[in-house]
Amino acid sequence: MALVAHDANLWSVEHLFGWQGGWIEIPVRMTVIRLATGTLVLHSPVPIGAELCKELEALGPVGFIVVPWAHGKFAEAAARRYPAAQLLAAPAPPSARKSLPFRGVLADRPPEAWGPDIETHLLEGFRLQEVVLFHRPSRTLVLTDLCFHIQRATTRLSGLFFRANGMWQRFAPSRIIRALAVSDRAALRRSLERVLRWDFERVIPGHGDVIERGGPAALRAAWPGS
Repeated sequence: MALVAHDANLWSVEHLFGWQGGWIEIPVRMTVIRLATGTLVLHSPVPIGAELCKELEALGPVGFIVVPWAHGKFAEAAARRYPAAQLLAAPAPPSARKSLPFRGVLADRPPEAWGPDIETHLLEGFRLQEVVLFHRPSRTLVLTDLCFHIQRATTRLSGLFFRANGMWQRFAPSRIIRALAVSDRAALRRSLERVLRWDFERVIPGHGDVIERGGPAALRAAWPGS
């Protein structure tokens, strides 16, 4: 794994995670944002080995680790590697990770240290408790599970699963999430309209390839009439 630069203070790295007992290999993406202070924010941590650790050290000190509700698998290892970093749940700790030393939660008010760099919004009407991040300087939206953008499959079974769930080579929610994660469609639509008022162009999803241009149109098309 190696960091990919998207902007002056924005990177991401992809990890292949063996889901469902390893039968399905799904890409999981960690986003790295460098604040104006020089401190790094790690969103949705992946395994951080020696080489990735060196890359991060060259960018700045890790000050925050954001753990989305459904992405807590590697949070404990990240917290051990960066004990001085503030571990933030978004907006509540994953049920299996509640013993970790969380220092706060995310919703519509980010930490003061994030200053003018990052805005946040807790999606309403969405059972996965997803907090969307907007990195103003790079005009980038950071998602977790609201939309997938998977373009490649490492195994035939993985490809069949992605196709069956409507998450293959398109920017969209999976069929499972569309059917089960929406608790209030009108509330979710209001949240999406709020997100769409942000001046973003790029979208970094939690699973799949980054959309470098046309983010607002892609998001509207992914959730029509929600």
